[in-house]
Amino acid sequence: MRQTLILAIILCTFLSFTKKQNQQSYVYIFRDGQYFGALSNYSIWIDGKKVCKLSNGKYIQYAIAPGKHEIEAKVGGVGIMKKQTSLEFETTAGKDNFIACTIKTSITRQRMEMIEVVESAGKKAMKDMKPDNCQENIESDK
Repeated sequence: MRQTLILAIILCTFLSFTKKQNQQSYVYIFRDGQYFGALSNYSIWIDGKKVCKLSNGKYIQYAIAPGKHEIEAKVGGVGIMKKQTSLEFETTAGKDNFIACTIKTSITRQRMEMIEVVESAGKKAMKDMKPDNCQENIESDK
């Protein structure tokens, strides 16, 4: 009886650990609706793969495996597909990450800035936003 109980505990622990390892995470990347740079669509790349051209005032949801990742934002124009900014972040199984994108301007240029925010701030900022048009393409690539 004692051996059966110990075996059951070990099995439950293993199954719980395996389930946690297989849980996928989501990263939500959103862009506040701003006047400056509103017409610019920034290409979002995750781990070297182009995911979407993120429009002003929209968001995307991207399924991602737990671990370390890099997001890059690139813009067309004179410096076509030139890397503008990047952000490294780490995901854990079953936890969602939220990345806020804002446009910073100066006299000579504008650039996208990406900042990882806590879940409550991300959900609050995204509550009135709609998914970007490219979300359908992201979901069909799964």
